Amino acid sequence: MPFEQQSRREFLKTSALGVAGFSLLSNDLWAGHKKPMPRNIGVQLWSVKEDMNKDAKGTLEKVAKMGYKQVEGFGYSDGKFFGVPTDEYAKLLMDKGLKMPSAHGMITSKDYTNGQLSDAFKKMVDDAKKVGQKYVIAPYMADEDRSKGKFMAEMFNKAGEHCKAMGMKFGYHNHDFEFKEYDGVTMYKTLLDNTDKDLVTFEMDLYWVKFAKQEPIYWFKKYPGRFTHFHVKDHDPVKNVSVEVGVGDINFQQIFDNKLSGAKYFIVELEAFKRTPIEGIEISLNNLKKLKF
Repeated sequence: MPFEQQSRREFLKTSALGVAGFSLLSNDLWAGHKKPMPRNIGVQLWSVKEDMNKDAKGTLEKVAKMGYKQVEGFGYSDGKFFGVPTDEYAKLLMDKGLKMPSAHGMITSKDYTNGQLSDAFKKMVDDAKKVGQKYVIAPYMADEDRSKGKFMAEMFNKAGEHCKAMGMKFGYHNHDFEFKEYDGVTMYKTLLDNTDKDLVTFEMDLYWVKFAKQEPIYWFKKYPGRFTHFHVKDHDPVKNVSVEVGVGDINFQQIFDNKLSGAKYFIVELEAFKRTPIEGIEISLNNLKKLKF
């Protein structure tokens, strides 16, 4: 496994509340008429995690100046985002003209006992509301929880009920392991079949679907309207790692043209870098803006 993929996974494992229809894109696809950016393009701040940890204010300013209007958070812990108290972080976003409709927040089977969610999870949801989140998205599933598919789905439904009561929605973000079989059924199917569509949404990471040799449109057709969020990063077919949007082999336009997904949010994420993370997310933004949604 490439280093950058492993480091992302290791972070999510150890953080208690962490926050085949593809073809090589032609140059013509990216040379289209420039148009105003759709309002729901954002960037997952994991892409610039080191910058955020060193200087959250300065990094958010750079993100805003390059044209992003939305970000997706991660790394919430003990009432703070990137070490900044929740209220201060909410003001920081506002001052930079940014919104954070969604953020990643880890939940494991240990957060669900006797049908009750942990106080730690509930606290995370409380603070998510304070910063204006509409979605709380679980970014990963711990190794020890992958044999508990139906139990995890039950917990996700319970998390969805709690989020709904707070005016939000709960979601789950995939990697590639969800497309492996557990007890003869893929984890992704188990989760989709056993969660309530009114309580639980899915953030499809298009790169990881490609990595798992799956076809996104297959899942859209089978479970229409379940995928309100896309993580948008491209796939290098030679090195088999993630790259900036527009420089890999994922046909994003074909995916976006299929409206069965229900996608509303298009979130740039980078895990591998040929240049600085800031430069990488700007390249991804500029290429993503050229596509039709």
